[in-house]
Amino acid sequence: MINSENNIVSELLDLKVTQVETFDRDITAGKTREYYESCEVTRATVFRNKLSGKVGNFIQNFDVEITVHGNEFVSSCTCNNNRQICKHAVALLYAWVFDGGDFLNVAHVLEEINKLDKSRLMDIIKNMIRYNPNLVDIFLAKDKLDWDEIDSDPFI
Repeated sequence: MINSENNIVSELLDLKVTQVETFDRDITAGKTREYYESCEVTRATVFRNKLSGKVGNFIQNFDVEITVHGNEFVSSCTCNNNRQICKHAVALLYAWVFDGGDFLNVAHVLEEINKLDKSRLMDIIKNMIRYNPNLVDIFLAKDKLDWDEIDSDPFI
């Protein structure tokens, strides 16, 4: 269920440390909290029913994404662990429950982008493509929702 004030699902807003500790016990016998305390979570974002970020240290870090569907948490991680949820995803969940206020709320960013005038947006897009030419496909693609979008995008 989406909280209309900030577009974050209640399952994430109401997530408790005890729930994360249950994932932790199931995945690593409770050792992920120690890992979370020694690792770094960067580029942490939240958007509706998704958390994402980089988890690791200066030598090795992993891109983690967690999607919530009701009471089900589905994750993907570049560590390629065959488990549904790896220790990096659990560390991201710990980061959310302890430091959720530090996560960038993508909905707020989209609201600010929506206020920009066309010439400013064009400058931003040009710079993005110059910086990463692979992004050009994004701007040429037709709009379609991801399979896991939970409601229609208010910015389309």
